[in-house]
Amino acid sequence: MKLPPLNAVRAFEAAGRHQNFLLAAKELHVSSASVSRFVKLLEEDLGQTLFKRHANGVVLTEMGEKYLLAIQPALQGIATVSEDFRQSTAKRRLTIVAIPAIAETWLVSRLWSFQQTHKDIQINLLLDDQTVVLRASDASVWLTHCEGNRDDADYFAMPEDCLTLVCNPAIAQTLTTPADILKHPLLVDIDWQADWQAWLRAAGLSPAVLTDAIHFERYSMVINAALAGSGVAIGHTALLDSYLRMGTLIAPFAINATADKQFYAVAARHSSRRSVKQFINWFAGDTLFEVV
Repeated sequence: MKLPPLNAVRAFEAAGRHQNFLLAAKELHVSSASVSRFVKLLEEDLGQTLFKRHANGVVLTEMGEKYLLAIQPALQGIATVSEDFRQSTAKRRLTIVAIPAIAETWLVSRLWSFQQTHKDIQINLLLDDQTVVLRASDASVWLTHCEGNRDDADYFAMPEDCLTLVCNPAIAQTLTTPADILKHPLLVDIDWQADWQAWLRAAGLSPAVLTDAIHFERYSMVINAALAGSGVAIGHTALLDSYLRMGTLIAPFAINATADKQFYAVAARHSSRRSVKQFINWFAGDTLFEVV
């Protein structure tokens, strides 16, 4: 059995999937020059040109496309079997990559309940605002805020989110009409200023009042400031349900605005990972996957 250089095959698969040596290099944690050398080594071993090089990048040749389609199932099989062997002697792993707004206001306070019922899963929680590329062989879930499904992954929504004004109980007692909020600082997440604009329109107030608002880098900072009585904020009901039920935050007006995006748990298309399926079932509060 004469195998091609396996590191070269792995580099080619990443480069072919991304159609880009730089993105492949980032995924493999090597330099783009290393990816280029590995691809050249594989081309020499096979006696075939796998990529056309041009000034703007690379594109697979016809033979390159055929070879990529041929090797991907084999690499996927190796990855899956290897992960199964790893899990047979150690805790199963689950990496949760979450935007800070979800992690800090919703997930962290609930994660213990998942861990209590799945003690055989080792959880790694990472914060990231960037798009996450998920592969079926990875035990990873991405929690994000977006407009909806893409074709390259499976999306599972949190309860439908809407926007409402929130504040602590002491401030709530000073609010009789929506205009009364102008007596207090307006607490704004710099990335979600449109939330305030949508609610102000629904309340019949001018978005111009945001000129004197206090701006924060993270949504969790906004919520902590609201809890401390530093002002009024826009609440995402999907994230703040527990705060509103406990009464630590109050929604003083029955005025809601429609959110243009929703919160999702995203998994690789047709993920086979057991820990991913278990987390999605817990996240959605429903048996979406049969776990064996």
